[in-house]
Amino acid sequence: MKRALGDSSTRILTFVILLAIFVFAVLTLKILLVPLVAASFVAYLFEPAIVAMQRRGMQRGTAFLLLLAASGVVLVTLLALAPSRLRLEALNASAAGSSERLEAQLLRIEQRISDQLPMFQAIHFASMVNNTAGNLATRLFEALPGLISNFILNLLLVPFIAYFMVRDGRSLRRRIVALVPNRYFEMTLIMLHRIDKQIGGYLRGRLIECSLVALTQMIAMGIASFFVHQPQIFLISVVCGATNLIPYVGPLMGAGFGALLYVAAYGLPLSSVWGLLIATLAAHLVDNVAIAPLVLSHNVDLHPLTVALVLVIGGELLGILGLLIAIPVAASLKVIGQEVYNNYRLQRRANEPAPET
Repeated sequence: MKRALGDSSTRILTFVILLAIFVFAVLTLKILLVPLVAASFVAYLFEPAIVAMQRRGMQRGTAFLLLLAASGVVLVTLLALAPSRLRLEALNASAAGSSERLEAQLLRIEQRISDQLPMFQAIHFASMVNNTAGNLATRLFEALPGLISNFILNLLLVPFIAYFMVRDGRSLRRRIVALVPNRYFEMTLIMLHRIDKQIGGYLRGRLIECSLVALTQMIAMGIASFFVHQPQIFLISVVCGATNLIPYVGPLMGAGFGALLYVAAYGLPLSSVWGLLIATLAAHLVDNVAIAPLVLSHNVDLHPLTVALVLVIGGELLGILGLLIAIPVAASLKVIGQEVYNNYRLQRRANEPAPET
């Protein structure tokens, strides 16, 4: 009896300890998910240059630090040498003034729509949009201190985590592969190599594509500024380039940010907004016609419907972060499924009896 009670108490204690470890791991991953993903992006971006420097006898960690310092110097130099019309401008608009400007612009748009389409006179979308924007702005200002502190913390954590990913990533991978049974050793090596190659190529291609989209957006808005007023060219171009990481909805998010900034913060006429939208459309067309086919020629092999579905799932689970990592995760799962299926077929063929002669 005592032995049975002792065994049951030991099992309960073991279960509680394992449950506590699992909860702790989930909470830790949730907290560190953003810097881990960002550090992975940085590590994959620097990997080709690190490999080239490693072949010349340099340690991986030292190569990463040199590349990180060089990237910072290049970024500061480009910002310092940028033309005056492309530099970041100060935002000197209060929240109350922004709300009034946004409401005035929306009322003008609503009046034009009502004149052209009387059926929509009963829909007062100006007040609805203004109330929604006001609520979002209030929440943003309330959460701003926390967002700033999280941004600074992640800014410090990302290069720190990326450094150890670059320095110890390969040794950690070898230790993981060493734990795999011999029966699945070759399959695991092929799987990890394919995942690393696909994700690395995709992320590096997307980052290069987004940089070129930001540059194209900057040039297009610079041309548009000769005809209509276009402030904050650098800020809007960087946002459009960053949001381009999100397939399909990214360009809409960048254009929406710029349009809201023009209407609410500056109270610009609709001609400036139309100039911004035309510049964004031109940059998007250049991206689809020239940049994406050239940079992403060896993209992950996913059906467009699959991409749309995984984006919906990722957005529902993790928000913007889910939209960013949905395609790499789906590509990894596809590679795992293919390799497991291929290994199953090979083992099945090996176990089949030889045909009688």
